[in-house]
Amino acid sequence: MRLWILSLVGLSAALAVPQAFADELPAPAALGQMESLLDSCSKTDPQSAPDLKKQRERLVRGVSEKDLAELRNADEYKGAYKEFSDRFEKASKDEAVKACKVFLGTATTPAKETQQDTHK
Repeated sequence: MRLWILSLVGLSAALAVPQAFADELPAPAALGQMESLLDSCSKTDPQSAPDLKKQRERLVRGVSEKDLAELRNADEYKGAYKEFSDRFEKASKDEAVKACKVFLGTATTPAKETQQDTHK
């Protein structure tokens, strides 16, 4: 499970980074995954909330409130948000906290932990 959630976090981050710097709207599903990750991490690791808030601000920088509302109302957004949230909730608290730290880049040695998980 740990390897899966770390992979999902990595995929979500990879999808979001180009959108944070682009002049176009993010895809509804990608935005749904990222906002679900940010919300899940805020609940799981409240100490990281300020950093997560900064990530959210970067993610939607330059997108109007009207466009955000439309994106968040899209079925693709809602489905991706729910799916990611449901899967995140199935992880143990320790796994979820580690995944959030990997996402924020504050994990101590995620590569070592991931390698150990593949041998279990």
